[in-house]
Amino acid sequence: MVDDQLRLVARDDLHRSVGNDPLLGIPYYECYPRLWNGNVDAVRTVVDQGEPLVLNGYRHYCFYGEFSAADIEIRPVFDGASRCTGAMVQVSVLPGCTVYGEMDSARALIDIGKMSVTLAHGVRNPLNAIKGAVVYLKDKYCTDATFAEFADIIDEEICKLDGFITEFLGTSHLEPVREEIQLNDLLERVVKFVSLQADANHVRFDVEYGELPLVMLDSFNFGHAILNIVNNALGAMEAGGSLTMRTSTLLEGGVEMIVVEVADTGSGLRSGGKGMLGSFPGAGSRKQGKGYGLFITREIVRHHQGKIEITGNHEGGTTVKIMLPAV
Repeated sequence: MVDDQLRLVARDDLHRSVGNDPLLGIPYYECYPRLWNGNVDAVRTVVDQGEPLVLNGYRHYCFYGEFSAADIEIRPVFDGASRCTGAMVQVSVLPGCTVYGEMDSARALIDIGKMSVTLAHGVRNPLNAIKGAVVYLKDKYCTDATFAEFADIIDEEICKLDGFITEFLGTSHLEPVREEIQLNDLLERVVKFVSLQADANHVRFDVEYGELPLVMLDSFNFGHAILNIVNNALGAMEAGGSLTMRTSTLLEGGVEMIVVEVADTGSGLRSGGKGMLGSFPGAGSRKQGKGYGLFITREIVRHHQGKIEITGNHEGGTTVKIMLPAV
């Protein structure tokens, strides 16, 4: 929004500053591309004439490159005495703009960041209560070997999660902690972790582990990436089905790659077909959710210099394939 001198009085965009906005009070055309209607300033025209103006398919340059086109609506703002005191400008970038796509992806990351802080604070307190309950139950049922095994897994995962939250809340940037591991061992732990949930959903869980070399991974984050995929698969098979996890290796461009496949017989992708995950969140996701889990999974895989593909088909079922360089 601008005043009658075309100075910014309010704005709502991706680059808006938190707290005091240094751009407020500056003429809009010193911060954004000037909008022209013929040879005159389009915003000036609206303020002077008090009539709205729409510029459909308007082409202009931004600071990053050229927008392919945008629909721009400029509406006059009046005070109580019906005097025009400024204008409201709304820009709707049309599809096909590369810069817009990058900004849209960045917006998703900002949304996730905001939610993550809230989630981290919300999880910590109940986590401590759960840990106390697990310790009590371990002492009470220590003679049950199966219970003791799962209690140890829960206890260990709680400690990892508590450490992750502490580090997350204490720093603005989390560095991955990589270690040399056998990926099949990590996947087997994931399988054990979700086995009870699979049984409850009447899902048959099969594993086919190939022979893999050791790999450098952030086991905590990569384990959660696999958990996101498996939980998505289980969520797509409410009436039962089968879920298969496979590992193998292949050569791609002369580089040995480790392959992890998770295939289910669930409801399949919303749009079916095959493709890379290039537009998160929500694109190609299941029936529920915003796709943030897959978004985070893709980011974790990218941090490991890997890539992820999703294949769906119209008959139902989805296969998620992760490929990592074996280094």
